[in-house]
Amino acid sequence: MKHYLFFLCFFSLSHTVFAVDDNHIPVTEVIPKATIALVGGTFVNDEIFNRDLIKSKFTIPTDVGTSPTIYYAEYKNTPFYYVHSHGHDWLPTWAALYDLGVKEVIGGATAGAINREMKVYDYVVADDFIDLNVDRALRIPNEVYHDPDSIVIPRFMPPMDDDLRQILLTNTQKALKDKSWDVHDNGVIVQTKGGRFETAAEVKMIEIMGGDLVTMSVATEIIYARLLGINYACLIVISNPAEGIAPWDFGLMKELYPQINPVSLDIFLDSLTDIAAIGDKPRSIDGQVIHPEMTSKKQ
Repeated sequence: MKHYLFFLCFFSLSHTVFAVDDNHIPVTEVIPKATIALVGGTFVNDEIFNRDLIKSKFTIPTDVGTSPTIYYAEYKNTPFYYVHSHGHDWLPTWAALYDLGVKEVIGGATAGAINREMKVYDYVVADDFIDLNVDRALRIPNEVYHDPDSIVIPRFMPPMDDDLRQILLTNTQKALKDKSWDVHDNGVIVQTKGGRFETAAEVKMIEIMGGDLVTMSVATEIIYARLLGINYACLIVISNPAEGIAPWDFGLMKELYPQINPVSLDIFLDSLTDIAAIGDKPRSIDGQVIHPEMTSKKQ
């Protein structure tokens, strides 16, 4: 049976909520090269700052503003960038990743489940989404693109990269083999505006629409990655039942984060070598981004 995901937003993103002490990390003026990035969220929280991975940090100017802090890290000789808590400022975050030449991005979130087969602590490698966000930019400004004359009207068939999804699925199954947590290999993400939990009535509405889980950030990442020609997949952890599905309280998350954050980061790190090895093979995104010229002339 095909699973659908519906992510429940349980906080409002802000610099205060996700602030980290990174004063010990040196600022670099010479930007190290990487083509892989991890865009953080509650599935990893601040766990990366507990490891000896980050080598330096920097910001860069973009055509839509200065980027958030971008961290340069290495694991087993594979370099990658890390952006904390979705980057806070959407357009500069993704414009920076694009300008840096990033080709592969792994994102993620914690989520409230509507699908009764998905339990707290379960992991989901999602394969589709519904975007109900109402306040983020729906497109990337033309000036961001290296070829501003391109007609960027992307398709999402499939919405996320098949190779990255398979790598995440394989490494998640390995990571959870000795745990009681399940791995779900597909699901539809529904993203709402966020800033509060949904009501039980809203959850019923979105369940009818085909959602399994609800969140506030991942669908925007999927869309911006595709708009910029970046391969993307995400890792979702069930943190709570969606409102009206089953009782829960915030004590659940206090217990959950310290358990799932190290596991989620380990899954990403164990996926790095496989991601780097993908190379120049054909990808899901090929032929999905640039719309043909809108003309009656034969092309």
